[in-house]
Amino acid sequence: MDKKNIKKIDNRGISLIEIIIVLAIISIIGAVTFLSTTVATDKQVNSCGLKIGSSLEQTRNLTMGKQSGYIVLSQAPGDSVYVQMYVDGQPYGDLVAVGKPGLTVDITYDGVAGTTTLSSVSSVQIEFDRGNGSVKTTGGAAPVVNIAVTNGRRTMNVKIDKFTGRVETSLS
Repeated sequence: MDKKNIKKIDNRGISLIEIIIVLAIISIIGAVTFLSTTVATDKQVNSCGLKIGSSLEQTRNLTMGKQSGYIVLSQAPGDSVYVQMYVDGQPYGDLVAVGKPGLTVDITYDGVAGTTTLSSVSSVQIEFDRGNGSVKTTGGAAPVVNIAVTNGRRTMNVKIDKFTGRVETSLS
């Protein structure tokens, strides 16, 4: 047998450069996945805050049109955030899910220290005055002046001016 025809088997394993290339590819894929997940959940915070603000404005406008109106915010643990509008004591439209599970909604009342987290045991009713659109005291509770929607990283604040009822949204 001729030694020139025998193929050598190169059994040295993988090189350091190959390991570095594989780790770089895995890192890039992980970073893209993390960023896309973060952007998606931040959009949920923005969307929920804007939908709550829009519902508040619509309710205030209905109330200023000489109809009695209020809005109820609710959330079950680990569930979506819901909004139900009422006009003249009757539901106005359907119960609407405005935020997906994983969001936390904190309510700030005028003159009350701290915040109250929305949960299944406590829904929040926000009513506007028919004469000037200001936020009314409902059920003996102080008027709501801020609703903060958060996912732990991003917060959307829905501020309600207690004197005019004007609704303003902002990121923080």
